[in-house]
Amino acid sequence: MRNQFLFLSTLVMTLPVLAPAAFGQGTMVDAITKIDGEDPTSTAATVYFNAAQCADAAFTVYDLTLVNGDGVTQVYMWAGVQNGNCNENDKRTDLQELCRPMASSNPRTVGDNATVTDLLLEELVNTGVVDCDNTALEGQPYEIYSFRNEDPGGNDVLPEGYGIASFTVDVTPPEQLSLTSSATQKGSTFTISWTTPTDSNSIAQYKLYQSDGTDPAGATDTGVTAGQNAKSISVAATSLGLATGASTNLFVSAVDMAAVTVGDGNEGPLSEVTTVTAEATQGFCTPENEYCSGCSVSPMVLANGQPSSGAWLFGFLFAIVCVRRLRR
Repeated sequence: MRNQFLFLSTLVMTLPVLAPAAFGQGTMVDAITKIDGEDPTSTAATVYFNAAQCADAAFTVYDLTLVNGDGVTQVYMWAGVQNGNCNENDKRTDLQELCRPMASSNPRTVGDNATVTDLLLEELVNTGVVDCDNTALEGQPYEIYSFRNEDPGGNDVLPEGYGIASFTVDVTPPEQLSLTSSATQKGSTFTISWTTPTDSNSIAQYKLYQSDGTDPAGATDTGVTAGQNAKSISVAATSLGLATGASTNLFVSAVDMAAVTVGDGNEGPLSEVTTVTAEATQGFCTPENEYCSGCSVSPMVLANGQPSSGAWLFGFLFAIVCVRRLRR
């Protein structure tokens, strides 16, 4: 038993020597640091290319910054599927299109701050590895392998000889929202609400649109938005430019996370129309004022028949006066 223990101990101690690649330096993580001149947020878990960028791939420009880029003057760039292991020679020569060189213009020059600038999304698409057209995929992950200074040739490359920058292609828009609010509304403030969409985890923002007609094709962005977890949008008639008695039509849409800036991702179709009409809000309800909002038949009674806060205050003050008189 003692001899077996000594043998195992000696084997464990010699493993790093026998297999330095397995226990050596980990893979270096490069990063896409600009897309069309904008910086992806430092907290973003994923860097995206969306449908609009894919449609304009020849003019979608990005920068890639190398980690541990000191002394690196040029890189040979390959596109690969997620976990494609493009550092292994047999993955770069396979027939499954797991890994392909990005362009015949390799190598690319590494500039200031260890950054390769003015890379085109089109170069990635032209490899045949990166799919910019498959709308059945909500988000497909890919990797860019940057081999430092030397063409990988027909060799396996050690971890210190390359870095990987991850990105995702998402060209699938969110679903059309299903509204739960009334299709016609009157008042000074309007609220449009919806059921939580099944793809809500990928939604970054909701937008409100306005149109004189009921066709969503003619709607314009109001600039009114709601956040990721919202289930409704409220807007005042005055914000929509509505005078008393005037009407307009509202629509909402969902925008996903596939963007550098929130709100610039893939946008889903506009919802069904909600027609709203501005009505003046009166202090108290009258038979003529059918559409008053938050009003009551009496300053002391709410619309639901319950005493208002004014009634409670009046009663409280009356009680104080009574108590003082009794003490006298």
